[in-house]
Parts: sequence; C-alpha cells; structure tokens
Amino acid sequence: MGHLVSWYLRSRGDRDTHHGVLGPDGTVAAACGVRFPPLRLPYDRLSLPGYPQDRDQICPDCDSRRREGAR
Repeated sequence: MGHLVSWYLRSRGDRDTHHGVLGPDGTVAAACGVRFPPLRLPYDRLSLPGYPQDRDQICPDCDSRRREGAR
C-alpha cells in the first residue's frame, strides 16, 4: 500500500508549502528532502485539501519533483 502524498505547510512564509508524506512520528518527509512537523490548519487538518492556491507559497523543489514524478 502506498503513502498518501499531500501538501503541508512548514510555515506561512513564501515557498514553504511542501509536497510530502506524513510519517508515523508526526513529521513530514518532503520531496525536497526537508523534514518538519506541519502547521495545524483549521478544522484540525494537517494537509491542504488540494493543490495550493497561492503559487508563491509552494516550495519550488517540491513542485519540480512532483511534476517530474507525474511523467
């Protein structure tokens, strides 16, 4: 069974929304290589419900790796 890959906020800063997998320890392993505990979102969510609306928030390395994986 595969892991659910989603978008997670490391901070509210630009380029700090990462594409990755939430591990059993509660940290995200992002496609760019960074590990972090995600910010808690409204309604106690940890991941975004879809692709981030604000492109300036997206980590360019994660987005590039996500697109490469879709080929």
